[in-house]
Amino acid sequence: MSDIVADWISSDVLDAGLKRRLALPAAEGSCLPNAAYTSAEFHRREQHTVFRNTWVFAGFTHQLPKAGDVLPVEIAGQPLVLVRDDAGRVRAFHNVCRHRGAKLVSEARSGVSRFVCPNHSWSYGLDGRLLARPHFFGGDRHDVNRAQCHRADLVKVRCNVWHDWIFVNLGGEADDLPEHTRFIRERLADHDFTQLRVAETLQFDLNANWKLAIENFIEPYHVFACHPWLNTFVSMAEREPPGFQGHVLFCGYRFSRTDPARGEGLPYFPDLPEARRMRGDWFVLFPNFAFEIFPDQVAVFVVTPLGAGRCRETIALYFVGEGADGARYAEARERVVRSWRDLNLEDVGVVERMQAGRASDGFDGGVLSPYWDPVLQQFARLVADAV
Repeated sequence: MSDIVADWISSDVLDAGLKRRLALPAAEGSCLPNAAYTSAEFHRREQHTVFRNTWVFAGFTHQLPKAGDVLPVEIAGQPLVLVRDDAGRVRAFHNVCRHRGAKLVSEARSGVSRFVCPNHSWSYGLDGRLLARPHFFGGDRHDVNRAQCHRADLVKVRCNVWHDWIFVNLGGEADDLPEHTRFIRERLADHDFTQLRVAETLQFDLNANWKLAIENFIEPYHVFACHPWLNTFVSMAEREPPGFQGHVLFCGYRFSRTDPARGEGLPYFPDLPEARRMRGDWFVLFPNFAFEIFPDQVAVFVVTPLGAGRCRETIALYFVGEGADGARYAEARERVVRSWRDLNLEDVGVVERMQAGRASDGFDGGVLSPYWDPVLQQFARLVADAV
């Protein structure tokens, strides 16, 4: 790590200078410096702060439909395992045996009744309790005494579910998830999310820092230059400026006509007020969980950091009722899926060009639009405050 990057990360003077720039109005301020997108050390610091101290998306409940389904994931560089227990509850544990630290689960599985360590066959219940330690006291002298086993139970991770979305909080001290998501839930109280069914999942690997993908998601300023069709659907003059409420970023627009690429002919959320029947809204739940919602669909957008300069985008597409799997909606559904795929492929170029530019001494935080970019400054503030 260069001395400049080390100083920026650790120096109170430079931190104060950065925070002053972030606190200025967008027209006078800037966002994060290049090192925040390119430094391996900064990436490691984010893993231990940004992704540890708040609620972070970990997986989908539809990946764990039945008791005994398990799914290994990695959050903040930590191996975790998600499981649906015998009571139907989704739990999360550190994916590591308490004996010698072997990883317990390496791939998704179904019909599991217990976790068994592949190294020494220590076994754990789906509730994380240690059940048995074979030959623990010598040959054929097994330990199955609960009073002695309890100290070696799997380490739990705080876990909660919002609709189809599993969140974990590694640090354990974040607000309760319902409070954390309250602003979004109140804004969308007219939408019955129980009507949603997942239809398709898309994935894209990018040569770019995860933050650029999230910033691009919430910034509509690039639409006229990079998304020709989308600009004809809703012009720049019709687009609202993005806003924010603490750790939630948002933007949206009203549209005057429907279009097959945006779900024309698919069933709408039931009993949707007229004001919501011609509207699209975007939300980012800091740090890396986002979604777009329309009268007939929800597109969840999750960005997973893979390194300082690499990330993976996952887009899960949900439709209302039969819109997700009914044969009569197959063509309309496929048009929407194709549209999301095409739009995101256009965005890959946008994001990767910005990553390439972060190697330049001619850029360091940006010259910002006072209309479109205050939301990007807020995102930068959230990152700076977290690290």
